[in-house]
Amino acid sequence: MLFRPAKERGFRARTRLLFVIALPPDIERIVDAVYPLPRQAAAAQLAALERPLFFLGTLEQLAALLLFYYAGGAALLRTRLQRTLSATWSVAASFAVCLVLGITLIEAPVSWLAGFALLHRFGLSREAGLTWLGDFALETALSCVVAAFLAGLLFAAMGRWKRRWPFVAAIAAAPLIVFGNAIYPVYVAPLFNHYTALPPSRLTHAILSLASHEGINASAVYEYDMSRQTTTDNAYVAGIGRTERIAVGDNLLRDLRPDEILYVLAHEMGHYKLGHLWIGTLYGWIGCALAIAVVAWLGDLLAGRCASVCALNDPAALALIAAILSAYALLGMPIGNRLSRGIESAADLYAATHTHLGQAGIRAFARLGANDLTPLHPQAAVVWFFYTHPPLDERIMTAARYAAHAADESLFRPPCLLRAQDRCADHHTSSSILAKARSRAPRRSITLSMRAQWSQ
Repeated sequence: MLFRPAKERGFRARTRLLFVIALPPDIERIVDAVYPLPRQAAAAQLAALERPLFFLGTLEQLAALLLFYYAGGAALLRTRLQRTLSATWSVAASFAVCLVLGITLIEAPVSWLAGFALLHRFGLSREAGLTWLGDFALETALSCVVAAFLAGLLFAAMGRWKRRWPFVAAIAAAPLIVFGNAIYPVYVAPLFNHYTALPPSRLTHAILSLASHEGINASAVYEYDMSRQTTTDNAYVAGIGRTERIAVGDNLLRDLRPDEILYVLAHEMGHYKLGHLWIGTLYGWIGCALAIAVVAWLGDLLAGRCASVCALNDPAALALIAAILSAYALLGMPIGNRLSRGIESAADLYAATHTHLGQAGIRAFARLGANDLTPLHPQAAVVWFFYTHPPLDERIMTAARYAAHAADESLFRPPCLLRAQDRCADHHTSSSILAKARSRAPRRSITLSMRAQWSQ
């Protein structure tokens, strides 16, 4: 049996820890009907297995890079490449490809466990092994191309601007990040999935009506075959400027109710309307500039401590640079995730305040949690370090607080999507739970500062 049943009292006792949001009884009944307790128990089991694998993979990568550098392997590889390549930038580009291939090979067992075996064990994927290997090989090839390009540019800049290369690299990073974000939905994402316009249906009409109501071009909404890799649900917004688009997984269109799909799409349209792709690009550039500064400072201190490497502009130092970036990414995760949660909270609030869908938001988040096996009540420390989105209980409460605002005539009303009596019943129930949602739900100790500003 894949999911072991858990007694309600025992499971609730383990999940009702400090710093979580206690759902009011009426909302809890709605959530439990969509996200049953055995499924919640399975989500906790999956999370307990995934987190150690994350740290194992990260530490394995860091240890391999440092050992390769200080044991002399990096210097040996550089010497062999220099026998056939004369330009420093070409040696660095080739070195980067070898480095990516080596690290990928070392991490392959952990990648298979986390990305294939574990997902199949918990019923989150039906992807064939050969298909997974094909995607894994394609991801590795793309990583090699990007690594070679960036390493070549970096060492070309180091050769031309001896001491000023960090400033040049930080400035050059901005257009490169914008370019990468712009081409992703057009050239990268279609390598892994097939994207098509939404097929004609009443649901499509409602989705396009919502887009029109929010001032979004209908051509920006696409469906993709997410079921090719996973049984989970997702929708996302990607691109910059003319390539900006909203993508909806076929699993989500199949698994969620029509009003729930509209609520999820309203969240994605919130990203679109609030300019979150540009904000995320700015955050990415700031993080990249800080990473360059850390590499320039720490790399100079550590590069000379290896007898076979003379300075940071030696292509062999790429192993050290990669180790520094790996540690930087690990230590910077809480900050990056905190910024991401702020963006996602704003999109949640946008969906809650721009739709006339009653309980749909509560049910949508609960159903997404059930289908994706997302823990309902994660601990605050776990949220702080791992979560790019607000925790599930917080998102449910955001939807519940604004559910009764459906009476506002300025909000979007789905055309012919639900029966009139269903919408009235939904609105009546959501109105009755709103007061309880406001009065009974204690706030999480780690409160998003941006949330306080948006609610004012």
